[in-house]
Amino acid sequence: MDLILRIKEFYILEALQVKLYQSQLESLEDNTVRHAYERMVELEQHHIDYHESLLIKYGEKPPVITGGLSGLVGMLWGEGLDLLNENNRYLTGIKVEQKAMEMHQAFILEAWKYPDICKRLWHNMTDEEFHMLWFKDKLEKLPHN
Repeated sequence: MDLILRIKEFYILEALQVKLYQSQLESLEDNTVRHAYERMVELEQHHIDYHESLLIKYGEKPPVITGGLSGLVGMLWGEGLDLLNENNRYLTGIKVEQKAMEMHQAFILEAWKYPDICKRLWHNMTDEEFHMLWFKDKLEKLPHN
């Protein structure tokens, strides 16, 4: 395992999640849902900050996510999802969070020699699971479910 490469991968993953949730904020009318998305953005930003601190600790620079990539992701996830109904928005959130959890599980197994990193990965994975469960709960409460 290339530790630096994996940390950079997670930095990008978290940055894309932040972009996804931020891109949804303006279209959300329900204050409860807006606050939940704001909290998800805040937690994902903490994950980014952690990965950035690790990269700096190991003498590396965080990856640069160019405006083009960031803009494309925002357009595909954000603006595209703004046009979708709540059902599809929540299903997408569930899928994104499930993928993040899978990636965390794999990284935890690979990074067992770094107990401090593993502990933080467990904590971050728990945040991802809470996000996924929130999306599932909202999906189940929709009138047509």
